[in-house]
Amino acid sequence: MSKRLLFLKAIIWQIIGIIWITSFSYLWFGNWNKSFLFSFIIMVISIFIYVLYEMVWAKLFKNNKKI
Repeated sequence: MSKRLLFLKAIIWQIIGIIWITSFSYLWFGNWNKSFLFSFIIMVISIFIYVLYEMVWAKLFKNNKKI
């Protein structure tokens, strides 16, 4: 998988995630502004962690296609 496609996949997943994270954090904070800020920070960090995870996974299992 190309790095560009990997980043696109991660961004789409984070858009889905930001919806539920914002909703859940609103229950915690009781404030939409704090919820959106919290969700945005989590989204940015998660994109890079996800890409790193995918790259490590690909290196670990590049020779074992059955898994």
